[in-house]
Amino acid sequence: MKKSLLIPALTFMMSFGLYYSDDSQMMICGDGILKSQMERNYPGYLDVVQKTFEDAKSRAIQPYRGQDIYTIPVVEHIVWKEEEENLHDSIVFNQIETLNEDFRRMNADADNIRSIFADRVGDPGIEFELVAIERVQTNAEFTPTLTGLPDQVKDSIQGSVAWDTEHHMNIWVCKLQPLEVFGIPFGQVLGYAYPPAGLDNWPEGSSAPDPAFDGVVVDYRIFGRNNELTIDPGIGEPVSGYGRTATHEVGHYLGLRHIWGDVLLGDGCSEDDGVEDTPNQASSSEWSCDTTRNTCIDTLENLPDMIENYMDYSDERCMNSFTLGQIAIMRAVMEGPRSGLLEEPTSTEEIPTASPNFRLFPNPVSFNEVNLAIGGSSHQHLRLQVFDSMGRLIKDRSDLSEMQSIDLANQSRGMYLFRISNRKTGELLGVEKLVLQR
Repeated sequence: MKKSLLIPALTFMMSFGLYYSDDSQMMICGDGILKSQMERNYPGYLDVVQKTFEDAKSRAIQPYRGQDIYTIPVVEHIVWKEEEENLHDSIVFNQIETLNEDFRRMNADADNIRSIFADRVGDPGIEFELVAIERVQTNAEFTPTLTGLPDQVKDSIQGSVAWDTEHHMNIWVCKLQPLEVFGIPFGQVLGYAYPPAGLDNWPEGSSAPDPAFDGVVVDYRIFGRNNELTIDPGIGEPVSGYGRTATHEVGHYLGLRHIWGDVLLGDGCSEDDGVEDTPNQASSSEWSCDTTRNTCIDTLENLPDMIENYMDYSDERCMNSFTLGQIAIMRAVMEGPRSGLLEEPTSTEEIPTASPNFRLFPNPVSFNEVNLAIGGSSHQHLRLQVFDSMGRLIKDRSDLSEMQSIDLANQSRGMYLFRISNRKTGELLGVEKLVLQR
């Protein structure tokens, strides 16, 4: 059996595999340890998270049915030590594309939802716009422990500093080391994220997390569905990712819990994730796609475990849906504690700037063409790539000169990234954001 473990944001619950010489295993939960540690470090933390969740549930916001689409600006931080960890831009763009598909229910496997759940799932109406890619080389190792998460990946000494976390969702991609306690392997953490919190309600001087640490962390081996790397969770076959770890963690970032309610001890069927239309489930699906799994027998409505749900621990190949109740919570969070993501940044320091030798004008542009000016004495080996907000490559040119017009006639309004690199060396020379207005 193969197993992969995630750290959920909302309760910092982790499941760990404890391995024995006869290859048997016992699943234990570190939820109590981690929650008590967070509460010691940040008094009032759990109360504030719970209050934010209850506030989101109480908002009269319905699942997406033609209302405004919410767009989240994303900054990707690639923090790498070995060259393998310095993921290619194409993997970043692919992960953004996967998020856009999953959070608009445009994923190719959406129809794989079982008929019994078909009327419970929908389109969240949430999209993601890649603003920048930050790359930082480090000598640090990022190791989760029972007493803390490796947030040093987000500082200026060992990692990459967040862009303004009120107006951007920051995603850090790095190598997460296996969790060990007293030399015993407790499994591989794939990612974690902090939940939203009503910042005005934090106990003074004890906000948790620090605003600069807010965001999502994902292991580089499980990031993007075009990533050929695999990750060994410590038992069975190595695991390949399909971009759903990031989907899962962004779900936590937007206020969702695991569908089994993160039970620690006792009867898991008596626990609840606070969402009415997710079926009762005793525990995680443990990287399985078993459609016969039914861990809670309910007398009124006996449904199988929803392995298709992004907030389970099922195999990423069978994840394909959010329920309408989950969607309502995420949209309420976007209207409430994460509403800053819907605002325009006010500081020019928050907007990526191009290389001094690379300029687009006018910007924003409302015409069918934009002008690209490139300084320097030689344009022989330059390459221009243009990506839309979903990370799709729409133009790829190498016939560049000092000044040229770029045709936008067939493009819709929105944000585009212009990337110039050296074709021979692969060196990135500049990235600029263009806003196309119609």
